[in-house]
Amino acid sequence: MVAALLIGFCFGFFGSIPVAGPIAALVLKRGLTGRFASAAFVGVGGGIAEAGYAFLAFWGYATWLADKPLVDPISKAVAAIILIGLGVSFARYRTKDTAGVAQKVDESIPRSLLLGFSITALNPTLIATWTAATTTLDSADIVRLEPIDAIPFSLGALIGIVGWFGMLTVLLKRYGPRFDRNKLDTCVRVIGLLILGLGLWFGIKAVMYFAGG
Repeated sequence: MVAALLIGFCFGFFGSIPVAGPIAALVLKRGLTGRFASAAFVGVGGGIAEAGYAFLAFWGYATWLADKPLVDPISKAVAAIILIGLGVSFARYRTKDTAGVAQKVDESIPRSLLLGFSITALNPTLIATWTAATTTLDSADIVRLEPIDAIPFSLGALIGIVGWFGMLTVLLKRYGPRFDRNKLDTCVRVIGLLILGLGLWFGIKAVMYFAGG
């Protein structure tokens, strides 16, 4: 269960780094325009909803698919495709310009929480994203997936997501005027190259299996 918690944390934290999704863009925009509390709680609300998707994906996969004989090699092939695509996407990453004039809207803590939660909860593609993450985890043979581990996994994901957006808000509060998008882009691109290498490794393992090696 501790391993599932730590892995969920890593998936949640590192998966939230690219400023590409609506929650990340909102956090960045509000942080750069001095609305730090609102930025942080938008991230918290999004993290709560996304942790729910992480739970459903992990529990469903562990309950219905993990013990099927062909799942392991197929999951390696799927993980390779996902990671290579993600790696290429990260390697070509460019931060969008999210700065602008603050809008006159209610940005209280409850409203910011609800905004982050509703935007994420109404994004059904996240169930596919977390199913892909679970497939990748299963293909890595790091831990044996058990349905009960869905709880610590999703809790870890929540802590990771909220941790990243909280850290981003603190950094924006401290260094906002000197925020360097080029450095962020470079960091994400390096992560992309590492992910790409991992995807190629999974691809080689899948090819070896289906080739009878």
